[in-house]
Amino acid sequence: MLTLYGFPASNYYGLIKHALLLKGIDFNEERTYPGHPSYLEKSPMGKVPCIGTEHGFLSETAAILEYIEHHYPDKPILPSDAFQRAKGFELMRIAELYVELSARRFLPELLMGAPKSESNRAVMLPILIKAFACLESMAAFGPYLMGEKCTQTDLVVRYSLKTGVMVGNKIFEVDFMDKTPKLQAWWNIMSNEPISKIVDTQAEESFPEFIGILQKAAAK
Repeated sequence: MLTLYGFPASNYYGLIKHALLLKGIDFNEERTYPGHPSYLEKSPMGKVPCIGTEHGFLSETAAILEYIEHHYPDKPILPSDAFQRAKGFELMRIAELYVELSARRFLPELLMGAPKSESNRAVMLPILIKAFACLESMAAFGPYLMGEKCTQTDLVVRYSLKTGVMVGNKIFEVDFMDKTPKLQAWWNIMSNEPISKIVDTQAEESFPEFIGILQKAAAK
């Protein structure tokens, strides 16, 4: 049986957990925070999450998703058509590179009270607005991003956008969904999925513990 290592407050952890539950894969969870030397044996960069498999350990979210999709093929969550699969990856990359990574720059400020960066605000706001608009114009919304079925694209985009939505509200006081009604409708559908509620609830309940870990690390 697979073991999922990490902590629920991590969006990447939530993404992998959502994928495992959606595909109906049995797995155990072991709460792990970066910084423990023994964890480096499983995830050499110390990143969360990683999974333990019958073949060994895997880190990096994209690699984990690739493994579980092909090793557990009974319930695929990627399109079989080559072009549709590529379009799905196109949407995923836009969400990861231009929403999640852009928004991530503000996490030290939000989580740890780091000094504000006006230069970051000036550079990142147009990128974030454009990325949300691109997703609105490119996805199929049928009602999911790629059509009638929830796919890996929906999961990656959802958990990437969670950071962007939070940063929009708390840093820019902007609702990035305001001018993307189709994306907003899809977001509401995904948020009401039973698996999403399980993952989100676990993340919310574990968030204070995560902040405590960050504060202890900063105090050292």
